[in-house]
Amino acid sequence: MKQHLPLSPRALNMARHHAEHAPTPEIREAASRLLTDHELAIAMGRPLHRAVPRPTFRTSRPSPLGPNLTGLLLGALALLGFLFVATVLWAHATDVAETMRQQANGMRGM
Repeated sequence: MKQHLPLSPRALNMARHHAEHAPTPEIREAASRLLTDHELAIAMGRPLHRAVPRPTFRTSRPSPLGPNLTGLLLGALALLGFLFVATVLWAHATDVAETMRQQANGMRGM
C-alpha cells in the first residue's frame, strides 16, 4: 500500500525544486522525471518507514438510525407531503366546482 508523505502541495513542489538542483546527478535525474513519493522521500532524506499517512476527513456523519431507516423515514415524509398537497388541491377543486354550480343555479332562476 502506498503511503502518503505529510507534505502539502506547496512543500511537494518546493522539494521537487530542491531535488532538481541537488548536488548528485541521480537525484537530478529522478527530479527530471516526475518524482514518486518514494524517490522524493529519498531525495529529501525522509525515510518512508517514518512517514505518517495524511489524515482523512469524513464529509458527513452517518445517521444514528441507519441508512435503511433514514430512507424509509424520508420516503414516508415525502408521501405525507404529497398526500397533503393532493388533499388541498382536491378540496379547492371541489369548492370551485360547488361555487360554479351555485352560480349556475342562481342564473337559471333569473
